[in-house]
Amino acid sequence: MSAPNPPRTAQDRGLTLLELVAVLSIFAMVAVMGLQALGGMMRARDRITDADEKAAALSRGLVLLRNDLKSAAALGFWPPESIEAEPAFLDQSADEGRLAFSTSGQPVLPEDQAAGQSRVIWRYDREDERLIRQVWPVLRPASEAARAPETVVFDHIASFRVSAYASLEEGWVAGWGVPGPLPRPDLPDAVDIQFDSDVYGPLRVMVRF
Repeated sequence: MSAPNPPRTAQDRGLTLLELVAVLSIFAMVAVMGLQALGGMMRARDRITDADEKAAALSRGLVLLRNDLKSAAALGFWPPESIEAEPAFLDQSADEGRLAFSTSGQPVLPEDQAAGQSRVIWRYDREDERLIRQVWPVLRPASEAARAPETVVFDHIASFRVSAYASLEEGWVAGWGVPGPLPRPDLPDAVDIQFDSDVYGPLRVMVRF
């Protein structure tokens, strides 16, 4: 007569269907939580990357504007087919959103025959809220073909204001270079440019000549 089978303990028996479902549910919850955490980290990384790119673009634009102003020179500019030269520094920002000035001492390529002199134009596009830069590589261009294409440097710009320092008597004035009752030198003593960014708030660049 064979011996009876020993009773099965808790360690011997397998998982029941209910226990298996519970374990799978826990695994699914952990996986969902992990995916949510990973998605949040990726979104945070994208936001940080976007903020870094915007900050870098802002820094490049401000440095470019400052370097242009620091290179301003008392040199007239002759547009193609014009019999009169434009003033060395011409502020038409109030009416046309345009600031134009001659520069000298800008770096040039070794094979370039230019003298490092150019005409830089910063234009405020009020309709599209952009600040645009354009350059004539010479001060006496032969034709319109010499003018470089416009480049958008800042966008989401709500306003653009230019002031030039004339003297102790006049102080800060607008419209430098525009014909007026008072004679003025080719360049002001200093220039103050302020513009409002919808992203970064008020921005300001001030340069003394």
